[in-house]
Amino acid sequence: MNCQKTQLLFSAYLEGELQPVTRKEFEAHLALCQDCARLLEAARSLSAEWSRLPEIEPPPELIQKLYLIPERIPPAREAGPKEKFPFWKFWLSPVFQPALVSLTVILVVISFLTFTTPGRSLKKSAALELRRSYSLAQKTLVKAGLLTDKLQGYRENFIASLEAKNIYKSD
Repeated sequence: MNCQKTQLLFSAYLEGELQPVTRKEFEAHLALCQDCARLLEAARSLSAEWSRLPEIEPPPELIQKLYLIPERIPPAREAGPKEKFPFWKFWLSPVFQPALVSLTVILVVISFLTFTTPGRSLKKSAALELRRSYSLAQKTLVKAGLLTDKLQGYRENFIASLEAKNIYKSD
């Protein structure tokens, strides 16, 4: 059992809710780990302190006011024909204006790239650069893999030579 799992079981252990097998594993970990044992003692002292705190009953006036809160909320009234909010005003509200401006800019750029000659050549050159970048990234990854393989070979040779000299013994 590791420290993280042990610390998650503190509350259940203090309340006597652990299964016997889990409790034995928990106590075995506490015997080996002083940090967890100290944390358990701190939790035990805190629970003792909590039990000494007096229970406070709220005043009846406060309870009465809390029960009246939902009754104070006015019921939602239905909008008449004159009070309905037009659909188009919703989309033109200040909240959506940045989104509409962004959408307009995106549409202008897409139309420029699609319907003009300079846009098409720009699109072709961007695609070419993207392919070159992808190829360069692939080459870099291959070189990194080769370097990793070389380093692994050096490590294995080093360990083998240490084992041959009886300096290092692997498990």
